[in-house]
Amino acid sequence: MAMLSRAATSLTLFGRHLERADHLARILGVHVALALDRTDEPGPDFWMRFMQLAGWPGSDTGRRDQAVEMVIAGTLGPSVRASIAAARLAAQAVRPSLPSELYEHINALHWRVQGADWQPDLYPLLIDVQMGVRLADGLLEDTMSHDEARDFVRLGKFVERASNVTAIVTRKSAELADTPEDALEWTAVLKSCFAFESYQARYSGGVTPDRVIECLVLDEALPRSARFSAAAALEAVTKIDGKGRRSRPRHLLIRFRSLFARADTEAIARRPKDFDADCRGILRQLEAALRETYFHPSKVPTSVTGDEERAMPQQQQQVSHERNPGACS
Repeated sequence: MAMLSRAATSLTLFGRHLERADHLARILGVHVALALDRTDEPGPDFWMRFMQLAGWPGSDTGRRDQAVEMVIAGTLGPSVRASIAAARLAAQAVRPSLPSELYEHINALHWRVQGADWQPDLYPLLIDVQMGVRLADGLLEDTMSHDEARDFVRLGKFVERASNVTAIVTRKSAELADTPEDALEWTAVLKSCFAFESYQARYSGGVTPDRVIECLVLDEALPRSARFSAAAALEAVTKIDGKGRRSRPRHLLIRFRSLFARADTEAIARRPKDFDADCRGILRQLEAALRETYFHPSKVPTSVTGDEERAMPQQQQQVSHERNPGACS
């Protein structure tokens, strides 16, 4: 490895955190809109399921305002603000490896998000984050050398995307019953993955679960699909390794890509939790392999908040009240 382990770690985390921020901003905006579009009044279960989807598996938050507060600014689980701050911190660690335009853009986005007041209108902040990540992607591709540093950023980005897309599709598959709201919910899944218009261009006759699974999980040409993301991550590792080397991360990413190549929509729809568990199992092994192969002996922490399946401390639910004691009175 020509690159220092701490630089490889920071570049990979930079890609992961930006992708995580984009994902959280998008699913929050989509679910707030979904709560308004449903024919029934969403109860606490709706927001508790959303919090699990956002990476807060132990949260018992059942209110919209609490969910928004935690996913935007929470510190004990994945949040938009924390993800952008972590991306900026990672960028600072490898600033010489990044184009100045890219670093300055991330720095400006960080300060806008830190100072934003989302209470009057949530959507401008969420759109700013999503478009900010899109611009970062463009700067990465158009101003950064297509070298090892860029490959590590793409590795983090696409591993994160594959994980997020697989999770949202399989968990929604397991949750949704055959109700009139199904089409609305599955449309929300597509929008959460930035793929609604791509779906409309490919399919006619409305939104159905099997087609959503085929589109978001198994489509090899759609950049937002899990299968495409697994292939892109494998491509990045292959370039990092160079000719004649077959590292443990590369071996695992070949398995990961093959998992999608062998799967079919009916099997995923029938046993979504099993498919998700298979994906998580490989990704856990991959995280350890990346640490041992590329990141060791880096002292930069490689864990990303929300990856661990743990109950969330109850004090996080008090964030809004502690910041504004009169808000709930």
